[in-house]
Parts: sequence; C-alpha cells; structure tokens
Amino acid sequence: MLLLAAAPLAQAADAQLGLLLGRSFDSEETDVLRLTYRRGLNDGKAWWRPQQLQLGMGIWRVPDLEGRTVRYDFSVTPVWRRESGRGYLEGGIGLYLLSATVNNVSNRLPSAFQFGSHVGAGVFVRNASVGVALQHLSNAGIKEPNGGIDFLLLTLGVPF
Repeated sequence: MLLLAAAPLAQAADAQLGLLLGRSFDSEETDVLRLTYRRGLNDGKAWWRPQQLQLGMGIWRVPDLEGRTVRYDFSVTPVWRRESGRGYLEGGIGLYLLSATVNNVSNRLPSAFQFGSHVGAGVFVRNASVGVALQHLSNAGIKEPNGGIDFLLLTLGVPF
C-alpha cells in the first residue's frame, strides 16, 4: 500500500523493479528479502538532489527473545546514483517502518520507525543491473537502546 501511495511522487519515465537479498553482519541468523520499485526524480545535473526514489517492501527472518521470527518493512529512500557505461555507484538515506520491534541478543531495534542508509556499487548486464550494497538501519537515538543492524545486500534491478 505504501508503494502505491508514494508512486505519484516520482516524476520521470524510467522505472526499475529490484530484488535485494541480504544477511546481517551482526547476526548470521538475520536475513532480509526486499522488493523495490524505483523512479527517476531529476535529470542528474543537480548532484545535490537525489536522482531516484526507491519504494520498498521487505520480509525479515530474525530470531527474537519474544519468540517472533518474521518482520516486515516498508520504506521510502531517495537515492543519489552515478552511472557510467558499465556500472554505477550509489548511496541513499531513507525511512523504514517495521511491522514489529526487534529484541534479540545481537540486535535491538526498540522502535518500529527506523532510518536506513546504504552505499552500493554494481555493473550492468544487458538491461539489468547486478550489485552489492552495505545497509545500516537504526532509529538515530529516538528510543534506547539504539543497537541498529547492518546488512550485506546482493541486488538485482530490471527495467519496468
């Protein structure tokens, strides 16, 4: 639903569907699968403005001291991206809403509202992009203890 609500914010005609698979650095028991939709925001001439808006929905497998193992996330992330003929570099800072907090030995996310940042790089293979990204989620001290979580993500993007 978040994807549909935020879709009108994106203005350009270039769209991309993405699949991200990740594992936490902090706990090898935490995995994430995220589907994303991206649209262009500007022509890329103004480097200080994000070039894309990424909307995402994810599912986590994360053990919890309270016995829950599944979480969902919904996200909106402006992305700064520079492309060459062979690949890209990018970074983004966005907002994430988790379906439930996380409380386990390795990670503590005591609020459902999180900030997410990532840096990534990839290559173009035909019409697709394949890459890797490092992502950090935390609530920036809104609620303590603010443990945060870090992911290594493998990414795949295809034109839509």
